[in-house]
Amino acid sequence: MLRLRSILLTAVAVLVWNCDSSGGTDLSSAAVLLSSSQCKPTTTTTMPTTLTSNTSCPTAISETADNLGFGGPTCVTSIPAEAPCWMKTNFHCVTVAIVGSNYVITTTDRPPHSSSYYTGAGDSPYYDSAMDSGFHTNPNHIIVQNITMTIPTTPTVTDCSQSNAGTDSVGITTLGVVIFNNQAAPGDSFSTEYYTMDPAQGHPQNTGKYHYHTEPYKITNNDDNLVGLMLDGFPIYGKKNQSGSYPTLDSTTHTTSCTPTEFPDGTYCYHVENNTGYNGYIIGSYFKGTPGSVD
Repeated sequence: MLRLRSILLTAVAVLVWNCDSSGGTDLSSAAVLLSSSQCKPTTTTTMPTTLTSNTSCPTAISETADNLGFGGPTCVTSIPAEAPCWMKTNFHCVTVAIVGSNYVITTTDRPPHSSSYYTGAGDSPYYDSAMDSGFHTNPNHIIVQNITMTIPTTPTVTDCSQSNAGTDSVGITTLGVVIFNNQAAPGDSFSTEYYTMDPAQGHPQNTGKYHYHTEPYKITNNDDNLVGLMLDGFPIYGKKNQSGSYPTLDSTTHTTSCTPTEFPDGTYCYHVENNTGYNGYIIGSYFKGTPGSVD
């Protein structure tokens, strides 16, 4: 036992020395690294694939010019018959495939609503100069992306929090626009960056990737609407639950156990933070479950 303890202490010391020599990581950081390496799945939550029995469900969705009437470009929506009903009745501007135990969701990430960031070649029909009082545009404009998210169909809850640091696109909305967390680009503060959001509460970063950090007003505004799907497979809703109340959220992952109409057997739900401005973000720094991948 003493020999094992000695080996473990030596391993930690080596880790700390190596981290210090390259970036100044201290013992507490080493402990976090060791802890995160021990994160193991504990339970799984299966998401039902149908809505309630009195809701009609399309066999498949194939819209080559999906138009939501928001003043933005039309988009392609392609969702196969085997996809769950809640996906076929809510999602737009995405191409979905079900591969094994994953949803493979591809998006061009062009918001189907007008924006003051539609300033690229050929985008003038979708340009809207309006910005809310006190807001201004950043130097970027919307550029077509090719983003593929592989999201588990059966989310796995783990025994420790999964950081989303280093992952810019942490989820996908029902409009096919990606979600970023509540952090700004390196060197910026989110409280400053927030004021470059257009009236839909989105903006592009330097590669032209348009995204939402906070409550996306074209989808939800202080209500219980389905916002989208997080990279770990759990659904995202507006500020309220379907009883019309503001749920109490876990302080780390901003989720709560739930049984919404779309998932009557129960799951975990993310909710837009019940706050205003840059504090009304969609997700903080941690996933509830084990995330999929983004390409």
